[in-house]
Amino acid sequence: MHMEIAQATDFLGRLLHSKLDQAMLQTLKDELAELLKQRFVNHWDPQQPYRGNGFRAISNFNGQLDPVLVKAALNVSIPPTFIHTHLPRDFVLWIDPGSVSYRVGDHGNIMTLFEDRSRGRITLKMDPSSISKSKALAYIQQPRMSTPVRISPPNSP
Repeated sequence: MHMEIAQATDFLGRLLHSKLDQAMLQTLKDELAELLKQRFVNHWDPQQPYRGNGFRAISNFNGQLDPVLVKAALNVSIPPTFIHTHLPRDFVLWIDPGSVSYRVGDHGNIMTLFEDRSRGRITLKMDPSSISKSKALAYIQQPRMSTPVRISPPNSP
């Protein structure tokens, strides 16, 4: 959860970096990160990452700034209208376990900011002496030789 929140707050910081001085921007990002951690505490399930993703979304949609952004801005003495003015219109940021993505516009493409690709992978931790006893594992450990293949571009019409 902490990595995803850090990615989201850094992204929002990049959107606002030319509008606020660096100290105020860092204070806003820190406050927003704390509020998001509190908000997500019972709404974060890595086994079902998309369950509750509407609750974890941050938006500036239909002229309404997300309440968590309003609260973070007020807590650090920044007018929420300032944040609302400088974020893209119809902006949604989804913060899910293992993924952070956003969309600008009602029909815009969803862009991925962060994706943890290590989720779901199985790593083998074995005693090296047991590898030589198993033919299948010995095959996996062998260096693989590859033959270069030349691919020609298609002929022009």
